[in-house]
Amino acid sequence: MKAKGFNAYTKQIILKHALKEKNISKTCELFGISRTSFYNWQRAYEKYGVAGLEEKERKKPDMPNKVSREVEAEILGYVAKYPKDGPRRIYYELKAEGIDIGETGIYNVLRKNNLSKMKQRIEYAKDKSKHTRPKKKEAKKLQHILNFNQEYPGYLVLQKIDYIGTFDGIGRIYQYSFFDTDSKWGEAKIFNRKQDIDIWHYFEHKLLYLIETFNLSIDNIITERKREFLPYVVKGDKFNEIIGGYNINHIFAAPEEDVFKEIRDFNEFLMEEFYKKIPLNKGLDSFKKVEAEIYDFVRKYNFLNKIPSGHNKGKSPAEVVLNRAIENGTDLDTIPLWLLALINSPTGVGSNG
Repeated sequence: MKAKGFNAYTKQIILKHALKEKNISKTCELFGISRTSFYNWQRAYEKYGVAGLEEKERKKPDMPNKVSREVEAEILGYVAKYPKDGPRRIYYELKAEGIDIGETGIYNVLRKNNLSKMKQRIEYAKDKSKHTRPKKKEAKKLQHILNFNQEYPGYLVLQKIDYIGTFDGIGRIYQYSFFDTDSKWGEAKIFNRKQDIDIWHYFEHKLLYLIETFNLSIDNIITERKREFLPYVVKGDKFNEIIGGYNINHIFAAPEEDVFKEIRDFNEFLMEEFYKKIPLNKGLDSFKKVEAEIYDFVRKYNFLNKIPSGHNKGKSPAEVVLNRAIENGTDLDTIPLWLLALINSPTGVGSNG
């Protein structure tokens, strides 16, 4: 009789028989079971009693990399469009679409469809283009998702990553920028190397600090979707932690969307008034010095520059944020004195550089 044919009661009898006879080998031989089975029963009985001897229903194996037909179709559709992209690039693009699948799952789909090599994917894409008419994906209409008549700090903020240029003695500069469309508050964080870009670390330690200081919240973030920089937006866990943890509605949008005009204007201002003046300033001879200088320049912009038009005309971005904080019941005694001093300063930023 095989070990799996015994019920809990019979297993208990066998264990008691071995205990009485003080001979496990003869007991196993008598009942036709292996010593491994006996010891497994013994451990289970000692730990759980008779309940531990019950036959347990086998669970279906967990298949973490099993992919649904819908997700597989998304992967194959992407391959048909961008055959040179491998599993990692596909992972970032699908994650931006809200499709949560690991690189291993994507690789398994590619291997299953004989597409694990770039040459195979290119041939697949050529074949697909011959036999199918490309479907236009319905673009999300931002005006249907957002209420552009809402006017308060934090309702709608924009963010993007750009390559600024290469400067003698300084090297390359990549810039992450953040812009609140109501208060016109802007932020710029620069990086010396593309692989160093970590916008969510900066977001968490700088921007969330300001948000909490002013008792504000962010309702919507629109991120410019550029293939070159997309991995640096969606990589790691911070993206999901911050967006989900602070209940922020996050949208990726194409660079040509009109909504990005204001952050483009902000970046053009930085280019004209700061970056183009770097070669003229002999003191800016290292990346660290440029980093400190852009931080100071943007701080002056936020606290001293006046908004030229709109319902906040004549106010600085910091004044608009402070007024919102007061409306939200913020105790001004909790605001750091240096913030209040800058807000009340009469000097403008103008063409400082």
